[in-house]
Formats: sequence, structure tokens, C-alpha cells
Amino acid sequence: MKSLRKIIFRSILLTAAIALLLVIINMAFITNWMLKYSGSQPPKYSISDISDGLINNNGVFELEAAAVSLMDEQYAWAMLIDRDGHVIWNKNLPGDISLNYTLTDVASFSRWYLNDYPVSVWEHPDGLLVLGDPKNSIWKYNITSTEDTISHVPGLLVGFLILNVVVALSLALFLGLWLYRKLKPIYNGITALPKKEPLTLPTGGVTGEVSRILNETSVILNQQETQLAHRDQTRTEWIAGVSHDIRTPLSMVMGYASELENNPNLPASEQDQARIIRQQSQRIKALISDLNLASKLEYDMQPTCLTMVSPGELIRSVAVDFINNGLAAPYSLSINATEDSNCPSLLCDEQLIRRALTNLIDNCIRHNEQGCAINLSAKNSFDGWVIKISDNGKGYPPEFLENSEALDEPQLLGNHGLGLIIVRRILKIHGGRARFENLTAGGCCASMIFMQ
Repeated sequence: MKSLRKIIFRSILLTAAIALLLVIINMAFITNWMLKYSGSQPPKYSISDISDGLINNNGVFELEAAAVSLMDEQYAWAMLIDRDGHVIWNKNLPGDISLNYTLTDVASFSRWYLNDYPVSVWEHPDGLLVLGDPKNSIWKYNITSTEDTISHVPGLLVGFLILNVVVALSLALFLGLWLYRKLKPIYNGITALPKKEPLTLPTGGVTGEVSRILNETSVILNQQETQLAHRDQTRTEWIAGVSHDIRTPLSMVMGYASELENNPNLPASEQDQARIIRQQSQRIKALISDLNLASKLEYDMQPTCLTMVSPGELIRSVAVDFINNGLAAPYSLSINATEDSNCPSLLCDEQLIRRALTNLIDNCIRHNEQGCAINLSAKNSFDGWVIKISDNGKGYPPEFLENSEALDEPQLLGNHGLGLIIVRRILKIHGGRARFENLTAGGCCASMIFMQ
């Protein structure tokens, strides 16, 4: 939920920034527009030049060339009204313009319009010069304001800006809260998917399509979870059933092979064959046991009994079992344990840890046919207890080390069987991890690391 609030907060800030930017851009645009178009029609002070260029030669009026040029550039028509209100000269005068005016008429059009023609006036020695523009070409209206109103204009502009900011922030907050309300169910649904919880999100509104997809995804995931659980249960039951069915005939084979191996009436070659049958049967039995244990560990079906054990005594006990069971001459076992390892200080399932140690020692023996020196050590580090099984043999193949940290356990199988996978799973249920590496001086080392 914290990440959702962070997203909403950033969305509000972004919306507010965009709104403020739009306000600034709008104000800049209006200011630029006013400056541009208020200056597009400069004050026509050249009307005085036109007036000066209108010469009276004994009652005949002539417009000088310079004045004609100015008029053609800025005005459409012109006329001169004498003091009695009669038009005594005109140029391009429209047909709907009168030739006689009263004082009231002059006062009416002198600043605004004459028959909808925008006009400008200037005093001439012989009367009033009137210059006109085409209809609908110029907007002319008087804006009157008091000194008090003008003095408050800066404050009004600042207030207008503050009002825009408040409105923009309010809009951003409203949109943020609206977005939060719409996205909260989506966020809760997404966080519930990894937990495999069924979803029933509302499918209305702008997020309805996303909610519908999440609901469908939840149904599919739950169906897959059910199918996977059924498949795993079936596989576990099948492994347990097959293992049980194999044990009885396998025990009979091992029993008869052991009798034949110890029968003095048989030739030595046949006794060796019986010994090989017994050894391979024992190997099959161990593989079946590994398969059962790996399956139980994978699905957390293996019961654990946690007790405080002594790491040093544990590794010595495992080493003694190997020696008493007839460790062949090409192999040797040594122990290297610190003094504090003799105290019960490791909380674990002793039988499972013994199984992990046995698998690692068996791995050293199986992959070094010419023999090797195996060393067991227990040391308490700042992370927790570390039990190492090392040898001076040929070491792990490179492809195994590349895959040893992978989560995909089938990559670990190779020619190492289930032994190392079982080690990893045993360490996992103890909250620890297994590490495999080759030693610089030759050989390899498997570390069982228990986190404190």
C-alpha cells in the first residue's frame, strides 16, 4: 500500500505542476497577444500630416502626394467639414455618408463611428478633417475606470494568480484521490495474486477492464494451483507406492545374495557375483530412499524434530559410522572441529543432518574411484555454524558449479543423482544453504551453512 500511496502522491504533484504550467503559459499567451495586437494598429498621428498636406488654393482643395500616400496606407476615405457643417472636400467618400452635419452629429461620430465606419478626426484650418476606415475593420470603444480601480489592478492580478494556483492544486488533489480510489482495488488484487487468493474485483468504471482481466487471471491461477496440487499429490503417492512395492522383493534379493556370498560351498567367482548383486541391490534401496525423501522435502511432508546438537560430536559420529562399515583403503576420513563445537549449540533435525552429511561423503567416494582423503570440519562463524566436507580428489565439473546456485534443481542432477538435491532441501528447511566449490590445491568442498 505504501508504494501505491507513493504513486498517487507523485501523480498529484505531476498534475499540479502541469496545471501551474498551463496557468503560466495562458497568462504569457494573453500578455503576448495583448502586446502584439494592441501594437498592430499604431496611433495614427500621421493624421496631422495628412491634414497639413490638404492645401486650400483659393477655395480649391488639393492633397499633396505625401499626404495621399499616407492616406492610402491607413485610411479608406476622407472628407473636410466646414464650420457650418457642410462637406467642402472629400476623397473616396462612400455613398451612404451625408454631406451635411449638425454640431450634435459631429459630437456623436468624432470619437467612434459614422454610419458604422470607424473614423478619426483632426482640426484643419478650414474646418474638421474626418478620415474613415472600412466597416468592421477596427474595434473602437472607450473603457473608463476610476483611479481606485486602477490602483487595485496589481493586487487583482496577484489574487487571480493565487486563485488559479488554488484551483489547480484542488483539481490535482481531486484527481489524485479519484485515481487512488480507482487503483486501490487493482493494487489489492495484484498483491493478492501471489497469495493465490480468489479475486472478485468490481468490473465497472474506468478500471473495469483491468479488474475483469485480474479476476480471470485469478480463476486461471487457482485452477492451475489445484491441478498442480493434484498432480504433485498423485506423484508423491505413486513414488511412495512404487517404493513400497519394490522394497519387499528387493529385500529378498539382498537376503539371498548375502547367503550366496557367504556360502563356502560356492566357488569364489560365484561368491563375488553374489556380492555384486547384494551391493547393487543396496544401491537401489538407497536410491529409493533418496527418492522418497526428496519428494517429502519438496512438498514439506517430511516431519522435523528440532533439538540442540553438538556439531563436533555429530560429524565424529558420522565419520565413525563410515569407518565401522568398512571404508576402503584408498579412502580416509579426518575430523577438524573447534573446541566450542563440542557443546550443544546447533538447532536442527539430527537425522536429516546426518543424512545430508552421509550423502556428501558418499558423493566424495563415488566420484573419486582412485581414492581420496576426506575431511570433516565444524566451525562457528559470525553467520552461524558451518560444516564442511572436503576432499583432495578431482573436484566438481565446471557445469555443476555453474548450476549449483540455480533455483532449477534438475540442473544439479547430472551424474550426482539425488544426493546433492537432498542436501540443498535439508538445508533449506533449516533456514540455511549449501555451497559447492573447487579448491585451489585440488579437490572440492561442500559447505553446510546454518544461519543464526
